[in-house]
Amino acid sequence: MAEELVRKYYSEQGIKEWRRLSFDPYRRLEFDTTMHFIKKYLPKKRALVLDAGGGPGRYTIELCKMDREVVLLDMSPDMLKIAKRQIKKHGVQKKVKQIFQGSIDDLSMFENETFDCTLCLGGPLAHILDPARRERAINELKRVAKKDSPIFISVIGRYAVLVVELIRGPKEIELEIFPRVRDT
Repeated sequence: MAEELVRKYYSEQGIKEWRRLSFDPYRRLEFDTTMHFIKKYLPKKRALVLDAGGGPGRYTIELCKMDREVVLLDMSPDMLKIAKRQIKKHGVQKKVKQIFQGSIDDLSMFENETFDCTLCLGGPLAHILDPARRERAINELKRVAKKDSPIFISVIGRYAVLVVELIRGPKEIELEIFPRVRDT
């Protein structure tokens, strides 16, 4: 059920999710800081990178511009449609090796030690509420990464979730977080 809520949320976000990391200076700082560390630790040679939970493809495109080959995976078909359009718009289609719809806790379509670098940035891990599935996702990210290759992971902080939920309103909090609570 939580996975469906996440898929529905991102399906409704549309192009807003693409613009999120460039919307204002605060969000641009998040993107620029992340790119700083990716550039610092990304293998210098031509690398195959997994952008797991990459949504509309912002990081995928940046990595392609850096002459890396990328595989993009996301659970939302709507985000992947936006990614395909943006990839074409930015002229990096030849660097995007594959685009998959799927969850980060099941990377069985990839063999062990496939990627020279792995990204899982923003919300994907934070959206997996079940501890066993979250651990499986982390193990999958490690499994598909080559030995000693960098794995970049970020999560949504608890305070950010609280702020978002307060902005969205108490009615949505009640419906999404406490759906089984009933007056007795």
